Amino acid sequence: MIDIGFSWFTLLYVAAGLLTVFGLWLYYDWRDKHLYDRDRARVAFHCIKCGQVYSARKRAEVAKCPSCGFENQKLKF
Repeated sequence: MIDIGFSWFTLLYVAAGLLTVFGLWLYYDWRDKHLYDRDRARVAFHCIKCGQVYSARKRAEVAKCPSCGFENQKLKF
């Protein structure tokens, strides 16, 4: 059996806990970045023909309305 002192055991225990927290922090930061990048890339459009508000995933200036097919410019605020 491995014989280690109490101070070394405590140090290893705390280090393992910190590494776990740091690893989870990096994972969730990476996951959130990838999840919200898709939503941030969306552009809002308002159809002037049928009045529907819709969004497109691409950063396009023009998109077709899913209801009537009319091409609209993106909303500018």
